[in-house]
Amino acid sequence: MAVPDKKEEKTNTIGDKLIAAALAAFGIAAKYVAGSRYDELAKEAIIVTNGGSKVRYKDGDKVEPLGEIAITGINPAAKRKPITGGKK
Repeated sequence: MAVPDKKEEKTNTIGDKLIAAALAAFGIAAKYVAGSRYDELAKEAIIVTNGGSKVRYKDGDKVEPLGEIAITGINPAAKRKPITGGKK
């Protein structure tokens, strides 16, 4: 039975906390995250959203929240055709 490495366990909790702080700072919901990781050398969280935005966050950074299109990749104001029927 393998004993878990304490350094790895500590790094994961630090990274998880920093990623959670980055999500809150940029206003990103977890369901719109395409990928995220913690860079141990740079001590920063890197997050890629479904909208294609890549952001980096270090502890204590002052950031501006991302727009809805940058987060979700969907323009809420886009003109859409009706699914059925037409104008009468």
